[in-house]
Amino acid sequence: MKTKLSFSLILALTFIFGVKMYGQSEPANDNVETVVDKLPKLSNSSRNFNKYIAKHIKYPTNAKLRGVEGDVWVSFIISSTGVVKDVKVDKSVDPVLDEAVVDFVKQTGPWKPGKKDGHEVNTQMMVPVNFTLNKDERFLANKLKEFNILENPPLFVVDNKMVEGYLELEDYNVKSIRVLKGSKATALYGDKGKNGVVVMTTKRGTPPVY
Repeated sequence: MKTKLSFSLILALTFIFGVKMYGQSEPANDNVETVVDKLPKLSNSSRNFNKYIAKHIKYPTNAKLRGVEGDVWVSFIISSTGVVKDVKVDKSVDPVLDEAVVDFVKQTGPWKPGKKDGHEVNTQMMVPVNFTLNKDERFLANKLKEFNILENPPLFVVDNKMVEGYLELEDYNVKSIRVLKGSKATALYGDKGKNGVVVMTTKRGTPPVY
């Protein structure tokens, strides 16, 4: 009888304190680790995330035309199941760039989660995303500062071809840029030139993308 009573008592104690006794070796599901043995990694890329985002993120044309540059610092969590969560900007440069970074990070995946002590864990990540204009893009942005780019964008004419709306800037070389305003612009391009005209000529072999 005593043996049965003792055995029952042991079972009761194990049931009551089992979570506390054995739970210490298993990390809680909602814990977020800042230091891990193995960082999360994109399943479909051999590059680290800094290089991956630098190669694939699109530099918003709106920001390029306004000459906006800088590093956007973004933080996010890769869950223990490889899901991107809680994406937010920790250091802002410009709302347009911030939005581009957040949207890009949210769409990444699937991820291989980070590991600590052999377990897959929720991992806190933070990376800088650099936006830098090349020489020609910076030169064009400076030329456009006299225009109201956002509300009344000028007409772009590239290699004698009119481009409706924003010009999609790529890393090509510009041979020359000429700015026309007022009566000179409308005399050559009619009503389309009422907000001004930016006439661009590219170097041979490096055409722009419209």
